[in-house]
Amino acid sequence: MFALLTFLIKPLATAALLLAGVTAALAFEKPEDGVYKDRIDWGVTMDLSGPTSGSQKIWHNAFEVYMKALNEAGGVNGRKVNLLSEDSRFSAENERIAFEKFVSQTPALGMSGLGNSAAQVALLPLIKKSGFPVLGTYSSAKAAIDPPLPTFYGAFCGFREMAQVGVGFFSDHFKLKAPKVAVVHLDVPSGKEYFGYTEAYLAKIGGTAKSIPIKVNAADATPQVLEISNMKPDLIAIHGVVTTSILLMKGLQQYGLDIPTVAITYLGTPGVYQAIGKEAGKNYHFVSCYSPSSSDATAAAGLVATATKYGLSAQVDDINFVSGWVTADMVASALKKVGAEPTREKLIAMLNAGFEFDSKGLASELKYTPENHAGLQVLKALTYDYGTNTFRSFGDYKDFAKYSK
Repeated sequence: MFALLTFLIKPLATAALLLAGVTAALAFEKPEDGVYKDRIDWGVTMDLSGPTSGSQKIWHNAFEVYMKALNEAGGVNGRKVNLLSEDSRFSAENERIAFEKFVSQTPALGMSGLGNSAAQVALLPLIKKSGFPVLGTYSSAKAAIDPPLPTFYGAFCGFREMAQVGVGFFSDHFKLKAPKVAVVHLDVPSGKEYFGYTEAYLAKIGGTAKSIPIKVNAADATPQVLEISNMKPDLIAIHGVVTTSILLMKGLQQYGLDIPTVAITYLGTPGVYQAIGKEAGKNYHFVSCYSPSSSDATAAAGLVATATKYGLSAQVDDINFVSGWVTADMVASALKKVGAEPTREKLIAMLNAGFEFDSKGLASELKYTPENHAGLQVLKALTYDYGTNTFRSFGDYKDFAKYSK
């Protein structure tokens, strides 16, 4: 009888201990880190109404609907993820104000977005001093990831890799020898870095690059088009925003300049292709560490279903929507891994030890190590098929790895 009672009591005692542990975890709160019994506050800053909102708002839409769907399914470790979104309007000062809010005024466990390289550079002293996790940025200024900071983790394609794969692959694709490349870029840190990476890569293959800056709020690209016309390049590389890309491509067509063009990832959108039309679009290509939904319907099934549910089906093939979705998924995975009693300190320790995320085909490998906080580093080249209104890749990620070694 004693043996029977022992046999029955032990499992009950174990279950009670487990239940007590779960109850204690759910009772855990740390408001100064944005953690409450029923929710985790998470910050997001993006340009929702300024000059780069054409891509950043779409990224935010995807991030937001992913978290809505996650919360409907129960959240993370019993807590909902409550987004504290701030419209930066592409202003470094607005980014600073929002960052300080998330650190102490309306505390969040961490933040994502921060899609302004100039703001990142300006905020670096605060980021280093605060001990506040910045996880999943929409841009990564070189100074923020080289050397890696314990609290800063990018989640977009690297500008070095964009330059290397874009110029390297299309120089081979179009059989360009010692290519002359016109680099049209925003006059911001990431734009200057992109030009530098392009110039360095071209030097290795006997080519040359010319810097042609453009303002983020430009209303006309005629000066840049005329400079390109005088230069007579073999290839054009574009760093910018949706509006500057459209202005440039339309200007090139107006002046009868038939030159192959490769754009950075942010500019690989259906909206750009539709705005510039088939004639200019035949010259327009881009590189990306993300896969547009039309290029891999199987991988994008969950994304498409959720976007459709929330009335955003028109955005699912935009590379920025895919990026926002993948970043939200990665943040959710990190929150799950950090456990039922999350703190900023624990999240940073977990990430800094090394963190790997599987996007299930929507992006290339995302793997953080103590030496690398850049995130996605393998890209592929894509273009648009006007006949089917879908994106077409020139190969798999592995086919382009040689360009970014």
